[in-house]
Amino acid sequence: MSKIDFSKLAEILSSSTNFSLTEKQYEKLTGRKMPNDTKYLLHRSALARFADSLGLKIQV
Repeated sequence: MSKIDFSKLAEILSSSTNFSLTEKQYEKLTGRKMPNDTKYLLHRSALARFADSLGLKIQV
């Protein structure tokens, strides 16, 4: 499976520190479905690694 492109999400993050994102918005921005397992989403997913690389945390 190819790497997820978070460039559009990065643009949103650069303009705001707090925001919410629906599953549909995530899918539209990344081209992938949001993980269903909350623990995986928060700790091991590509989104979690991306957020961590920017020093951010995901809240569900």
